[in-house]
Amino acid sequence: MSIAMTAKEISEAWLKYIEDTFLVENGCDRPDVGEKFKLLEESGELGLARERDRITTDMLIAEILNGTPESRSKMFSITGPGALALVRDRIQCGTQLLIGFVQKGVQINIEGEGEQSLEQFFRQMLFQRPV
Repeated sequence: MSIAMTAKEISEAWLKYIEDTFLVENGCDRPDVGEKFKLLEESGELGLARERDRITTDMLIAEILNGTPESRSKMFSITGPGALALVRDRIQCGTQLLIGFVQKGVQINIEGEGEQSLEQFFRQMLFQRPV
């Protein structure tokens, strides 16, 4: 079974999910992560870093998503700004995709029921290849 949601509804749920999971204290919103992301972007190295570190970024995202809030906090505190900047890049790509859908007034069908299916949809977005 699938449920239809507007892109606006999904975007609101996405932001809460991202804030609760990744943008916690010591997470992907740390100042040093923001600086590293900006440096990668401005130097033109972001695309290369995306591809070069894709598997490592996938593994880090999987570990974050499978962890408890306590284990995520510990992982964030020991993970360098470069690795977290690439996670932040994935979040930004998903956010930009949803913004485009909202602007077009798209309705999205999500397979399954309830919050778990929405969380699975968000996981798929995080593991997509950024363009």
